[in-house]
Amino acid sequence: MIHAIDQDAASSQLLKISGKDFRQMMNDLHEFGFQAINMQQMADFMYNNAKIPPRSVLLIVDDRAYAEKFNTHFRGYFEDWGWPVVNAYIGLDERPDLWAENAALSAEGWVDYESHGYIHNTPITDSSTDEYITAELSGAMTSIQKYMNKTPIAYIWPGGGFSRRAVELAPQLGYQLGFTVNPRGPVMYNWIPQADAYNASNPYAIPETPTGNPLMTIPRYADINARGELDNVRQISEQAAAYAEQNKATELEYYDIVCAPTYGPIPPAQ
Repeated sequence: MIHAIDQDAASSQLLKISGKDFRQMMNDLHEFGFQAINMQQMADFMYNNAKIPPRSVLLIVDDRAYAEKFNTHFRGYFEDWGWPVVNAYIGLDERPDLWAENAALSAEGWVDYESHGYIHNTPITDSSTDEYITAELSGAMTSIQKYMNKTPIAYIWPGGGFSRRAVELAPQLGYQLGFTVNPRGPVMYNWIPQADAYNASNPYAIPETPTGNPLMTIPRYADINARGELDNVRQISEQAAAYAEQNKATELEYYDIVCAPTYGPIPPAQ
């Protein structure tokens, strides 16, 4: 989760990372073997277990900005490493110049525009009406369809605010994925960390489990904290890989007995 990047700041602060810390974060991700992906790759992976790099990262920039922000801070990583960036874009239909600049970036293909609300400044809560929730979800989608000539598949909850009702409505309107501001941990196929209740260590993190759809409440690390989590992410990844290898023979045997008669043998590795 990236908001403001202050090129000349001596240090980072909440929702504003310094240029130096941003570059260090990107370099650390690269050195740890991460590769950036776009939202369609993420959806294909989460729904169908489609192949993506073993260590993938979504770089989600929240809110609207002029093209200069992406050209200054992200274009070089796309040109050097092939890394796309996702922009959680506010859908309010105003400032045609801003829409035009971002539509041009969208046409280039390396900035992936997804929904970040329509009015945006009033987060969704349990008391939000169906009318307001629908307006936020559908208004953002309609604007991006109009200006970017694409249909967004992800909804990045403005202010981190969501509710059970909002999570129910979002897929009905066509959204496949939703993202919170809760730093729960890394995501794997069929494994999305969630919380059942509020925790005193982070009282602002809304519990996700009661909404009933982990795919619409995916956690994110803030940019200023991401570097400190990389080793933890690496360890979780390695533990999961070791567990999979340990159980591989048993699972393949199960497939041969239970699944193969219906689905056929597992195709050879490509």
